[in-house]
Amino acid sequence: MDDPNVLAAQKWVNATYAGVPAYERCAEDGSTGWGTVLSLTQGLQHELGIAPVVPNFGPGTFARVQSRNLRPDAETNKNIVRIYNYALWCKGYYGSATPDTWDSTARTSLADLWTSMGMPPEVPIDAEMWARVTKALLRMDQFRLVPGGDTLIQGIQRRLNSRYVLGMDIPAMSLVPCDGVYSRDVQQGLMMAIQYEIGIPPEDITGYFGEGTIAGLMNHNVEPGDDSPLGYLFKAACYFNSPTYDDDYGAYPYDFGFTATEHGEWLRAFKRFSLVEPVNATGNYRTWAQLLISTGDPTRPATGCDGITEITPQRGKDLYDAGYRLVGRYLDEKLKEGDPGWLDKTIKPGELQAIFDAGLRVFPISQYYGGAASEFTYARGELDGWKAYQRARGYGFDRGTCIYFAVDYDAIGSEINQYIIPYFKGVRTALSQYGNYYQFGVYGSRNVCEQVTRNTGARWSFVSGMSWGFSGNLGYPLPRNWSVNQIREYDFDGDGVRDLDHDVWRQSTDPGSRSVNSPARDLDELIVGLQKLEAAAGFYESDEGLSRNQLITQFFRYGEYDGIVWDGLLHPIDPGWITHVKARDISVREFDELRDPITQHTIGTQHLMASIEGYLRRPVTIDSTNLADMAGWGGDLVSFYAEWRKKRNDYPTGLAFCMDRLARPDVESTFGYGDFIEDADAFNISRRLLAGQRMSQAVSEYYTQVSTGAVNAEERWRNFYANRFGADSANVERLAKGVLLGDDLWQTGVDLVFLGSEGLDLDQMPASIPSSELDSFVLGFRWALTDRVDAEGGAS
Repeated sequence: MDDPNVLAAQKWVNATYAGVPAYERCAEDGSTGWGTVLSLTQGLQHELGIAPVVPNFGPGTFARVQSRNLRPDAETNKNIVRIYNYALWCKGYYGSATPDTWDSTARTSLADLWTSMGMPPEVPIDAEMWARVTKALLRMDQFRLVPGGDTLIQGIQRRLNSRYVLGMDIPAMSLVPCDGVYSRDVQQGLMMAIQYEIGIPPEDITGYFGEGTIAGLMNHNVEPGDDSPLGYLFKAACYFNSPTYDDDYGAYPYDFGFTATEHGEWLRAFKRFSLVEPVNATGNYRTWAQLLISTGDPTRPATGCDGITEITPQRGKDLYDAGYRLVGRYLDEKLKEGDPGWLDKTIKPGELQAIFDAGLRVFPISQYYGGAASEFTYARGELDGWKAYQRARGYGFDRGTCIYFAVDYDAIGSEINQYIIPYFKGVRTALSQYGNYYQFGVYGSRNVCEQVTRNTGARWSFVSGMSWGFSGNLGYPLPRNWSVNQIREYDFDGDGVRDLDHDVWRQSTDPGSRSVNSPARDLDELIVGLQKLEAAAGFYESDEGLSRNQLITQFFRYGEYDGIVWDGLLHPIDPGWITHVKARDISVREFDELRDPITQHTIGTQHLMASIEGYLRRPVTIDSTNLADMAGWGGDLVSFYAEWRKKRNDYPTGLAFCMDRLARPDVESTFGYGDFIEDADAFNISRRLLAGQRMSQAVSEYYTQVSTGAVNAEERWRNFYANRFGADSANVERLAKGVLLGDDLWQTGVDLVFLGSEGLDLDQMPASIPSSELDSFVLGFRWALTDRVDAEGGAS
């Protein structure tokens, strides 16, 4: 919304300083932005006698304001008074009604700003502090809580200002924003505060994580229960690294009243997640480093590496002897031999075998560009995805291998949204056209990895942690799906060339490839098991008249999806059939998980079969829901609804909750990525069974055809969307509401059996919350489904 006072500031500053050499005009649109405050900064520089003016509040401007030593009440230059008033308006505070005067309104606003910065109202602003306040006024920093801001973070920000800027007067330290958002400036302020507390003289404090800081932290362990100023800062660093979600290592129990035990439990979980040894409750140097910079301790042992140098048999042996077990290599290179800048970085003939013979695994990297925002477009993502697929197939990489596509520069937030995310959507589209034979991952800063994963479904993140100065690495925790964290580049051969990147590898994530051209056996093993069950069913007569396919689904359900609720949804399990199968020494544990041939994600066959049985018992139409859906996607959606209502204070809208937690491969939730795959596959396979196919035939053909991308083959999300929801996004929302609400009897069952068992109160049931909130939640489900359909090219 246009602000007339901001517009007045823009018009005045442009008109007043238009003739000043080097002055840069701002837009006259009534919207505060960097252009406006920097134009005001140049106006102030001119009034202070600085020439030429520059769009930056640097040391020279700071020194001139400090030496002038005039607060607005005493300022005699009416243009400077105007600049201060307009800066207040741009900051969101009331300025004087007459801009070239400083009235009681402006004085009250300045007092409000001072206390918002965390300063005691009784403390006067001296010359040094006025220069800092002026600098803060002429930046876009906010000192009130912004939407999405955290009050605990705001409290830390204010303490940094009051104790270290005002109290300790660290010369290099600027006032940090107090908006409740952890950012690069807050990180810098925290680092300076830590340097002060470990004994670095104020005049030597820089905020740089250098040798003096390292030495100081090595001598300042923090133990649970430490209430010293340094202990406070350690807790603050823990909170800044605490995710907003509660999986992996959870939200930090941060209220300065938590127990030492709670602190220790969180710290151990954080170290396990970050792979920091030893895993204990002590805040030692290695822990400090992991909390403060994206590299962590760059000298710590690691089992991964990557580089552009060919892995010969000797180099492979040397890498293995040095403790490495995973190596990243490039699929291709944009430049050709003889071109300026050619790096000769691609995998060489026979190199993969040399890697495997050395006992190493490999992960492929795709990078044709990656150094500027303009290089990333949807079309280029499609092209790069196609090239990466062709190269990877040429090398023989197996289905499900994750290819990491590189963003090798410091992409800021607006560039991530405008360029990087569309690029990765293009990559996703290209790979989906080949049946998702390969998964895609992302290489980049922490923020790039998190945003690409959140918005495109990247499987794993390869974090460029050694670029610790990147804005996308400062103020962001490790992404949930990190698999490799690049922390140091060094000379491995001792020939003076920095030829190897030292990477921390989280082996519980991307396993890398230990061979190529390998046959996939998981599906075959399941098919053999299904054929055994079909043979056993041929010698069993069900008293309940259950078909052979239903008997098979009951075998998988047994011990997991049985009991009163499931018997009501489906059919009571036939105990004679279970005894019959056990007598043939067949156990569901032999094949209770399937490696999805498409994504390589683990599919739980017990949930898959329970959902299939629902559709076999109660076929559905696209017009309505029934209990069959409750055995599949509908039941998962109900459980996920309960999870949302329990976390409603953190996620005020259902859409935000769905986008953050529904069916994401990097998030554990009650409606996880694997659950959604199982729901879609159950429906699609059930249609084959209802058409007369045997279970082994239906499962074999479905997964084979989907994964190969054969012409007219079943397509997971497109067919689920079309055949269950009529390929109508509005119908997705209507049926989702039907699951959550339904008729009176249905609603009673949902409330009591499903949601009541989750511990929800009656006022949190779907029929009890505002309709707009429920609409937002079902919109989130629609988004989750249609986004996947869109990746296959079938959303309307």
